[in-house]
Amino acid sequence: MGYMMMLVANDADQLNAVLKAWERIQVDDIVLMDSTCFHRAGVKRPHIPMRFMFEKPDKGQEQCSVTLFGIVRDEATVRQCIAQAETVIGDLDTVENAMLVAWPLSIVKGLPKQTTESSEAV
Repeated sequence: MGYMMMLVANDADQLNAVLKAWERIQVDDIVLMDSTCFHRAGVKRPHIPMRFMFEKPDKGQEQCSVTLFGIVRDEATVRQCIAQAETVIGDLDTVENAMLVAWPLSIVKGLPKQTTESSEAV
């Protein structure tokens, strides 16, 4: 059974180290998304669209975290990812800048095949 993992981290600088740590355990098919925290999502001033005025689509919202999504083969791999993430971020039960959640997927089709030394020798 596959598992969906979601890691939300406030410190984007730590993410490269987390991704490299996950790559070492062959978890490298990860999707990154900039995310906006609830307390920063409110518009600070009313938006009045004007003709021929161009502005960034995210004006009024500040990115405060990055969310990583990935699908892994099993719970053991999720636990490895947690351990690797904690080597970079710290204990996820005590830090306030990140959290990781995972849930089982009843159907997964197209999960990338893991290459191992035994399969390469064949």
